[in-house]
Amino acid sequence: MLTLRPRPLGVSAGALTVLLLAGCGPSRVSQCNRLAEVVNQTQGFMSEFETEIQSFSQNASQVRNLDDIKAAASQYTSAVDGVVTDLDGLVGDLRGAQLKDDTLVSFRDDYVGVVEGFKGSLQQASSAMDLVVTVPSEAELPARIEESQKQTMEAVSSIEQLSQTESQLISTVNSYCGASTQPAAGEAPAGEAPAGQTPAPAGEVPAGQTPAPAETAPAGGGQ
Repeated sequence: MLTLRPRPLGVSAGALTVLLLAGCGPSRVSQCNRLAEVVNQTQGFMSEFETEIQSFSQNASQVRNLDDIKAAASQYTSAVDGVVTDLDGLVGDLRGAQLKDDTLVSFRDDYVGVVEGFKGSLQQASSAMDLVVTVPSEAELPARIEESQKQTMEAVSSIEQLSQTESQLISTVNSYCGASTQPAAGEAPAGEAPAGQTPAPAGEVPAGQTPAPAETAPAGGGQ
């Protein structure tokens, strides 16, 4: 018997800090806030993605036959394809953001490149799992799993590098915008995390621990 064993794949889901400061000019503040509002869209759809992947992980741990394995793998590809569509929409919104500040424009363009990179890597992971979805017989499954695992680990490596770049970009723009995590009158500024909860950079995991393709294991021996 074959079972699916999840393996982590980090995905973007973080935030820029929305500003309510007098420390820089109103034009920069408004543009920083505009950019933050677009980037922070990831908070919503990545939370949904994480829920889908958790469901996949549970289903993958309970597979008993080839049909179960293919159904779980199909759930994974559907979840990944959905977040790829969301990231594509994010790219459009980023490009449509009205920014005049040259530094913010440069950040926006760099961030678009990172999001495009995430999209490509996630598409690679989806295609890798599709090798399991389309396997015609259990006899061919081990070879499909081996190739799927190889392709997925390439995607994982790319995503890890992109996550580091993304975290650096988020930190840089928050510093440039003069972001403060101190709320006024006991309340967090609009779009900012509540007091004591620092928004995670967009490349960090929560936001999705996306399991990678299946591995073979003896019946009842999956961990």
